[in-house]
Amino acid sequence: MLNKWFAGFDLREYNPNVQRFYLFGIPIFTGMALFMLLYNLYLIRLGFQEDFIGQMIGLFSLASGLVAIPTGYLSDRLGRKPFLIGASVCMTISHLGLCFVTDRTMLLVFSFIGGAGGGFIYVSFIPFLAENASPERRGQAIAIWMSIGVLTRMVANLVGGTLPGLMSYMTGISTDLPEPFQYALLLGSMCSIISIIPLLGMAANVPPPTKIVDEVDKPPVPYKNLLTFATISAFRGLAMGLSVSFFNVFFQEELNVATAVIGTVFFAGMVLGLPLTMSAPGMSRRFGPTMTIVPLRMLGAAALTLMGLWLNFPIAVALFLISTAVESLTSPTEMTFATNSLSRPYWGRMQSLRVMGFQCLSAIGSIWAGILIVEHGYWAAFALGGLARLGSALVLLAVFGYRKEMLES
Repeated sequence: MLNKWFAGFDLREYNPNVQRFYLFGIPIFTGMALFMLLYNLYLIRLGFQEDFIGQMIGLFSLASGLVAIPTGYLSDRLGRKPFLIGASVCMTISHLGLCFVTDRTMLLVFSFIGGAGGGFIYVSFIPFLAENASPERRGQAIAIWMSIGVLTRMVANLVGGTLPGLMSYMTGISTDLPEPFQYALLLGSMCSIISIIPLLGMAANVPPPTKIVDEVDKPPVPYKNLLTFATISAFRGLAMGLSVSFFNVFFQEELNVATAVIGTVFFAGMVLGLPLTMSAPGMSRRFGPTMTIVPLRMLGAAALTLMGLWLNFPIAVALFLISTAVESLTSPTEMTFATNSLSRPYWGRMQSLRVMGFQCLSAIGSIWAGILIVEHGYWAAFALGGLARLGSALVLLAVFGYRKEMLES
């Protein structure tokens, strides 16, 4: 069965632009993973609480959402390369700034800059891969990109969890203080700098301008599909902001887990997610996109809700792994389904709306979660996150029903 799902996998069959894009993904994902794993724990040691952490995460997501629409519009006309380079530059500035400032306002500013860089990537990657891969390989190209993200984050989480301890050993400074975390985060900043190198040799590959033709020849604007996928992404973003962004702090503050163990738990999630991400296109072909997404997201919603209610480390890890597996299977399926439901002129617009919906609601969720956690505990934030994840499944089901076939543009 797996052989059928992975059939035809060969990176050499993709053009040099795709290959360079995949090389860009390795350092950029590594840097982002180290910051996701360690930065909240660094803030805790600087004396900040979950409410400010929620604001930091919220500003990152809000910036990604705000740049989404102009990025989608301009990248359709100027090409994706300038925005990918801009992503590396923004991430570098953000990561270096976050390592060296402690003023609240400046921390929020640098988080916002990093969010803009993230938005450039989130909007550009699906149209870029769709333009540079043949229609029959779009699903696989997206799955490979997501698998690279999973694999690099997997290694970053495993190694990153040990870095503060290593820095503590080398400097003689306790891991109860911020400095070992700061030194580890500087390595993430270096990865952001390196990420620009593969992009410099990438062909510009400016998308052909949309022809100005008679109205009868122009494809109608697919408002229903655009709105549907933006809404689904908004629900997913709200769920992420309310939960995923706080998993590392949850394990350490609520369950008293060491940083190295947290890194190992995140690593296990990536180990589980990698083959599932690669198998997602084949699973969707067999069962259909909604038959793949809807039941799994319902399962993920239940796992997320129980994770906040059942404060037991082994059970929390099991529920975390279920949640990770659900996202690994459903995210590439939804992305491919969204792309194939639209004609070429609307790919950039679709992705920009999806990113805007996801990131703006993620921002709201993060800020909301920070307040809820301080006032009520993690259970309230995680339960609302589960409801939001369930909402993303129900919207898809209501609009498309149980489709066996994958739409094609």
